[in-house]
Amino acid sequence: MLGFGHQSFVLPLLRHVGGRMATAEEILANTTQPMILSGPKSTVPEQAKKHGLDWYYIDTGYIGNGIGKKTWFRVTKNAHQNTGPIIDRRDARLQKLQLDTTRYARGNRIMIVPPDDKVCTQFGIESSQVWLDQVIDKIKHFTDREIIIRSRPASRYVRQTSNRFIDALQEDINAVVVLNSNCAVESVMHGIPVICLGESAAQPLAGALEQIDSLPDLDQGEIWRWLRHLSYCQFTKKEMQFGICWRVLNES
Repeated sequence: MLGFGHQSFVLPLLRHVGGRMATAEEILANTTQPMILSGPKSTVPEQAKKHGLDWYYIDTGYIGNGIGKKTWFRVTKNAHQNTGPIIDRRDARLQKLQLDTTRYARGNRIMIVPPDDKVCTQFGIESSQVWLDQVIDKIKHFTDREIIIRSRPASRYVRQTSNRFIDALQEDINAVVVLNSNCAVESVMHGIPVICLGESAAQPLAGALEQIDSLPDLDQGEIWRWLRHLSYCQFTKKEMQFGICWRVLNES
């Protein structure tokens, strides 16, 4: 198996399967070996699809990471996000995370979280502003609710301390619209409906843009079922290295 991208993310799983890091040239020439990838800008998915190969993607985890540290890493098979279907799981793994799942009261405003320009490049979108303008125009066809924009602070530390998404989520928000931001996961976790216009782990509980004026309340039981599922979609580096991640990803 070949690995490509951020070594600190890829190596634990790569060691478990006995693989090695590869160059970009080796990835382009690969027609037989599965691949492990970290970092969205890569030819790995295209190469894998072309030759019928499996590929595994590793990125920051969905839930449970504390301020200034990354303990949990999402790992997906043949996709950048775990989009479902939801698998029924036990709750012990989720309970260990001790998440704050306070259900926030829904308000009246629509919050849009635009993707960064680097994310837009990955999906062939001209720019964040172009995406935002198009989405606002579409939303106005379905609602006259006030629209606010929540751009992501550049600093991860600031996002986790003085300018938190969950604080903005409590400012009279009725629903959140994203491309694929993890803000969708946080929103659903706190009971605020979302619309995902791209690949997102919140898709199993997301609504459609045409519903934006009257999205139903999220069912608390389904939120917990989904969170239990997500707890099995992310792993520590030790779990990657010692086979727990590999077993969960490839269980029948």
